[in-house]
Amino acid sequence: MRQAPFDVELRVLRYFIEAADAGSFRKAAAAFGIRESSISRRIRDVEDQIGASLFVRHAGGVTLTLAGQRFISRARSALSQLEDGAREVVAIGRSEVGHLSVGLF
Repeated sequence: MRQAPFDVELRVLRYFIEAADAGSFRKAAAAFGIRESSISRRIRDVEDQIGASLFVRHAGGVTLTLAGQRFISRARSALSQLEDGAREVVAIGRSEVGHLSVGLF
């Protein structure tokens, strides 16, 4: 059986990383200026999609599961790669990098 493609928005990866760093969905939500339920719902959607819990939820906040610990390093790397790519494209668009050929007659 063919596995469905993984489809997660970049902002949700940012929510996941912030929640892990803050140890709390509430603090992550405050950092983004959104409701805690939005963070929780988006994280739950990712967990449902990948079939593993990323966080242990408790009264004091959240902690990463083993799956969450493995996933966070990949999420950080993916965001970093995309941000690097975007910076390169911006630099090219501004003619800050690239090649210029000049010909004289």
